[in-house]
Amino acid sequence: MKTLIVFDLDGVITSEAAYWDAAGLTLHELLYSPRYWNVTGQSDYQPVTGAEESRHLSRATLPEEEILLYKALAINSNWDTCYAAVCWRLIALLEQLPPASRELLLPLQPWEKGWLARLREALALQRDALGQGCQLVPAGDPPFAESLFAGIVGLDLLNRYDAFASARLGLPIEGVFSRLSPFWDFCRSLFQEWYLGEALYSRTYGRPPAQTGKPGCIYFERPLLPPEALRETLDTLRASGYALGLATGRVDQEAALPLQAYDLLSRFDAEHICTYDAVEVAEAELRRRGDTTLLGKPHPFQFLYALDRRGPSADELARSKPPFIVVGDSSGDMLGGRAAGAVTVATLSGARSEEARRRLLACEPDFVIEDVRLLPSLLTEVERLETIQRLQFETRDKAERLLRLWFARHLDLLTEQVTLTPRPVSLNSFNGTYERDGERYFFKTHVEEQSALSEYYHAELLHEAGYNMVLPLRVVRQEGRQMVIYPLVHWPVMFDLMRAIETGAAAPVSAETLVAAERRACERLLEIYRATGRFSSADEHATAPVHQLFWHRLTGGRLSSFYRGQALPLPGPTGSSQDELRFEELLRCRWVVNGEALSRTLGELLEEAVERLHPRQAAMTIIGHGDAHFGNVFLEHERDYLYFDPAFAGRHAALLDVVKPLYHNVFASWMYFPQETASTLTLSVVLRRGSEGERLEVTHTYQPSPIRQAVLATKLRTFLRPLLAWLKDEGALPADWERWLALALLCCPLLTINLLDRGRIPTTVCWLGLTQAVTLGNLGLQPWPELLAAGTEDGA
Repeated sequence: MKTLIVFDLDGVITSEAAYWDAAGLTLHELLYSPRYWNVTGQSDYQPVTGAEESRHLSRATLPEEEILLYKALAINSNWDTCYAAVCWRLIALLEQLPPASRELLLPLQPWEKGWLARLREALALQRDALGQGCQLVPAGDPPFAESLFAGIVGLDLLNRYDAFASARLGLPIEGVFSRLSPFWDFCRSLFQEWYLGEALYSRTYGRPPAQTGKPGCIYFERPLLPPEALRETLDTLRASGYALGLATGRVDQEAALPLQAYDLLSRFDAEHICTYDAVEVAEAELRRRGDTTLLGKPHPFQFLYALDRRGPSADELARSKPPFIVVGDSSGDMLGGRAAGAVTVATLSGARSEEARRRLLACEPDFVIEDVRLLPSLLTEVERLETIQRLQFETRDKAERLLRLWFARHLDLLTEQVTLTPRPVSLNSFNGTYERDGERYFFKTHVEEQSALSEYYHAELLHEAGYNMVLPLRVVRQEGRQMVIYPLVHWPVMFDLMRAIETGAAAPVSAETLVAAERRACERLLEIYRATGRFSSADEHATAPVHQLFWHRLTGGRLSSFYRGQALPLPGPTGSSQDELRFEELLRCRWVVNGEALSRTLGELLEEAVERLHPRQAAMTIIGHGDAHFGNVFLEHERDYLYFDPAFAGRHAALLDVVKPLYHNVFASWMYFPQETASTLTLSVVLRRGSEGERLEVTHTYQPSPIRQAVLATKLRTFLRPLLAWLKDEGALPADWERWLALALLCCPLLTINLLDRGRIPTTVCWLGLTQAVTLGNLGLQPWPELLAAGTEDGA
């Protein structure tokens, strides 16, 4: 399914400079021509004819900073920008007249020849009264900083001009300066004379301009960016499966001419182009119904019309829409795009002042790029599932919009709503629900950079082996795009139940219920192991997805990307970071943890792990989930485990299947709740340097909660003890089984997350994770010697 990108034109693809020239020249003619206001009383007016002269005169009359202010306030159309500048100057001009003279000009009709003649007479009398050399040229700044305009943006600002004029002039003004006033049409016509020039204006409107000799600013247009770069950018997007559209304040002709000149028009889909002509037709339709809604930006109409040609009624605009992207340079684009439900991308190429950029960024676009040439690389990055996983914790609504886009692009799945449920357990995954055709579904994906193996999501394999599984409705196994869709499950997740018990929060079940469920799950797991167990060759075992959690994280780039070349802060006496230790130095350090000296350094442990955990080893294998931590387990009927997210399911060594749930369900609370852990943890690190090398002395107070200790005791007694006995009976218990388990356990705290992610992991918690890794790698679980020795004796 193609995803639509709707571009604004001016400031994104084309330059607005020629339009700004026309706006300034329009204002200049109104001010000084004997046909209009003639503030200086001159007898003739000759249009400028050259590009350079036009630019200079235009900017001297209407400064670029003022135009950029209007754009920043979401006055997007160049006609409206010109009108905003004209209106406040005419009001300021009238304010210079005596009250009696103002009253004689009622009703104000600045678009009528007769009224303009009366205005010129009043201005001439005022100049005479003020003396020779007096000039009535309005000066100052636009009035939008005044309280009357506070909190207003877009075309609603123009609709406040009548109230502003009434207050300034002391006269009842209505329907004169509003956006639907005849004065707006009058100003637009004059603007078009300057922009199109005498010849093109005459051909377009079937009549000559009032003032002859205008060359046409349209012929002064220059591309905003090199045309060849724009062509390459648009071609790249189209080749990536995007459809390209436009939503512009230009009319058809004025949009097409520069795009044809730059050989760009053919790259846009005609059915996804919305110019100002469509706005005028739709507004006329609304007027016939008595609706005065203005449909120019920041109203979402133009973007939704470009999307699927929907009409302007509220019902039409509210109708469900596919996800799409809006790219623009103004507040109007960002506000309108967001209102349309699009992912918004702001380009800074059209926001050429600090104020314009400030206001553009204040609209909180989803993403910001310097110019449109960077859009392909941005979209490549933001459609990655890893990006969505990260954003779910930072800006969930943005992540949800991206995921809607991802579903449409990669699964051809149009969703009405996507809701992510970011949870502490989602360290390398994300999940949530979506709605389609009134039905809700549950989804989950596992994301991991530097992944060496495909993830199979073999729920059917587990189900056939006897696991109580949530069977997926749809599975996508393509690398980088793994996704599982499930029917919606309403059972509570074990992770949440355990957390409620250990924090004392209200829980729907008791600790005893959870321990009993763990016991039943362990007993059932042993039955499945015994039923599915068989020997696998080294080649077969090497392909098991579970190795992604251990050996491939060690060797596939994750260890290096997390730690190589990095510095670790040493916690001070109050938990603050005082000094740093390079990771390469850390690898060589000896450790003393809570007074117990450990025999192996972290570097030695990693070398040993790479050798012992190598996937290419013959082993007794079983059908296992591989990642059955409590975040992937529902509690069904307050009794039985219901598994899902079998990202690493397959046939693999029984001892490896044990590790992830053993570690994460018991020891990893700090990993999911690092800030809460830091607030109660006491941990100190002392680095001692001597002739025999560096030694780290770590003391800490971290202990698993009582409910987690109870789960550990249950698992050791009802699962690990009989498992080891069975493996021994089968002649399948490796001689180095303790080292296998210890080194696999080391991988969990060290490689599940980046402990040096300083934005998320406090220094003391970082060191707690490192300490756990080194302790587990050296000793395994300290209760093992007696429990497992008893187990092997029982099974002998």
